[in-house]
Amino acid sequence: MHTAITNQQLIDSGNRMMDKTDQAIGGHKRRLQTVQDAINVGTETAAALKDQVVTDRCIMALLFLIIAVGVIAIIIVKLVNPNNEDISDIPGLAPPAMGWKLVWSAS
Repeated sequence: MHTAITNQQLIDSGNRMMDKTDQAIGGHKRRLQTVQDAINVGTETAAALKDQVVTDRCIMALLFLIIAVGVIAIIIVKLVNPNNEDISDIPGLAPPAMGWKLVWSAS
């Protein structure tokens, strides 16, 4: 069976097929661009978080130094002059109170 098709119909059919192919390629390019944009945003976010973590670590180190120097200074003052009442005892460093009684016994 032989189909009679004109040259114009053949050209139109070929143009439609090329248009469909171009649309498919264009959609693929848009998806690739979307993925690339997401990767770029992720990279920028990772860099910002890295900077923030470094800043947080610096702040924590500074606070640790301030607290450590303060505690060491109090301990030195207490060792040099144990009767100094101007500085209160540090919780956990003072000896336990002798007047406390055990609530629970092993017997």
